[in-house]
Amino acid sequence: MNSDIKNKTMLEQIKCAIENKNIISHFQPIINNQTNEIEKYESLVRLINENNEVLLPNLFLGISKASNIYCEITKQVLENSFLILQENQGISISINLSMSDIENEEIQNTILFFLDKHSELGKRIIFELLEDERIINFKVISRFIYSIKKREVRIAIDDFGSGYSNFERIFRLAPDIIKIDGSIIGGLENNNYSRDLIESLVYFSKKQGIKTIGEWVESESTYTILRNIGVDYSQGYYFGKPAALKISKN
Repeated sequence: MNSDIKNKTMLEQIKCAIENKNIISHFQPIINNQTNEIEKYESLVRLINENNEVLLPNLFLGISKASNIYCEITKQVLENSFLILQENQGISISINLSMSDIENEEIQNTILFFLDKHSELGKRIIFELLEDERIINFKVISRFIYSIKKREVRIAIDDFGSGYSNFERIFRLAPDIIKIDGSIIGGLENNNYSRDLIESLVYFSKKQGIKTIGEWVESESTYTILRNIGVDYSQGYYFGKPAALKISKN
């Protein structure tokens, strides 16, 4: 099957999934390093196709962004995440947003609609700003951040230490949370450079009142090092893979 036919087939699957509410979220736990308890979950998009197979985002997000349907995927992820928050009072949910999401007026309006409709949930929502895209219109981004912070929502910079991420983004975006990229965490046990970098970032973050999360934590030894350095939270397969989450009401 050539790439054009393959892309067309996938696009049809995406449209079908949107129509049938088969854009779902799996949730990965985020652990408080002091209490060892699950305190947050990251909402990660998945697609269920006509064969009832669960597809990872690398198979469909790129194609959806090249069409006019990506916005619909983001809206369903928001709906999924707010529903989970309503079902449980004890957790926070972290939701990924790309720069193109934020610059999209329809997405902005959807987010503000949900936040105003469920105003009690704002303090338990974190929007992760993805680090794989440059900020095109900072005024739009800045206004958006201001509007959601007024509603008690927190901001995280995702994958800090990779791609375009740098300290300038911290100064400009004023995040509440920094997620340390897995490429740095992965070399932590055998690489002094990685450890020194994380220690410097933790020192800076604590001085600024910013929380830190270590991603891609896959072993107890990595977790122990992060905890000893002073990283606030950990996330990775050591604690749990992304999975469907059904939480009963308290």
